[in-house]
Amino acid sequence: MATYQTNAIVLKREDIFEADRIYSLYTEDFGQVKAIAGSVRKINAKLSGHLEPFNIVWVELATKKNGDLFITTALSYQKFLSQNTLPAQAALFAKMADFTCFMLKGSQKDEMLWSYILESFSKADKIEVDNDPPERLASSSRAGEFLNAYKSDFIKIMGFGDNLEEALWYNY
Repeated sequence: MATYQTNAIVLKREDIFEADRIYSLYTEDFGQVKAIAGSVRKINAKLSGHLEPFNIVWVELATKKNGDLFITTALSYQKFLSQNTLPAQAALFAKMADFTCFMLKGSQKDEMLWSYILESFSKADKIEVDNDPPERLASSSRAGEFLNAYKSDFIKIMGFGDNLEEALWYNY
């Protein structure tokens, strides 16, 4: 059983089995990975508070014989969402994370993309959003404009230039 230690941002989580979750992480050293955290949905789970979406965490990952990655340790050291976060702000983070997960298919280290994702989430945390419902994250709003700029710069870093349609077609 090999173990790896790295920094990561928690992009997404999904419930599996009775008390486990599978997390989509973008890591500094391995790119995007999916890892399972066992028993994190239990009341006394120590990892669950650290593995909240949009946290930057230090994680220890272990591989099992079948190749699955498991999170054995996690310590969060930066949170982008606070208790005072507006729903529109949370929606912006969720849309950024969904786009990131959609565009990244394999695990490959990319220092430039790691820096860009961290910088973008930090900037998104400081954007003043309207107190509108999250469904109204329109492209005319500040948050919508920021999201479009994030997508555009993201695909440029990935090597697609300015062609978002080509990048989306390639990733289907």
